[in-house]
Amino acid sequence: MIFFIIWIICIPLVIWIVLQIVSKRRAAGEAEPGVQLEECAICHEEFPMEALLEKEVGGYSRVYCFCGDCIEQLHLEYQAKVEHRDEENKTISEPANL
Repeated sequence: MIFFIIWIICIPLVIWIVLQIVSKRRAAGEAEPGVQLEECAICHEEFPMEALLEKEVGGYSRVYCFCGDCIEQLHLEYQAKVEHRDEENKTISEPANL
């Protein structure tokens, strides 16, 4: 009879304790469940979706994500290219003073 009482009380208690320990470990090891990370198409680093710009490219509706640093770097490279092209056009269009 004593064995039966121990069986009825202790086994569910042990199972409950084990489940509590496992669930606490799982919760401590998880990242924030609401934050979705996405990879930048240029630098391949992961960022939260709020920090990325999404652009649909091409006829197949392919969506690329870009981080702010990569966008800024592309802008600087483009500005340098445009300035270089303008300088070349300016020197070609200037008449030669002889």
